[in-house]
Amino acid sequence: AEEARLAEEKRKKEEEERLAQEKHKQEKETQQQQTNVYYKNCTAARQAGVAPIHAGEPGYAKHLDRDGDGIACDR
Repeated sequence: AEEARLAEEKRKKEEEERLAQEKHKQEKETQQQQTNVYYKNCTAARQAGVAPIHAGEPGYAKHLDRDGDGIACDR
């Protein structure tokens, strides 16, 4: 009975670790996809429904922030 309980605890712990690794992998993939967002111009960003874009957000680029205030496509 004790061996069965220990085996079940070990199995649960391994499953939790596997799920945590899978979640981390998915978050990393999502973050990577978001950082690869590129808009040619503000018209494209507005059409995508993301304008204005703040510095640090996916899709922000200096060529979209003409006044250099850290907010792209704000006009």
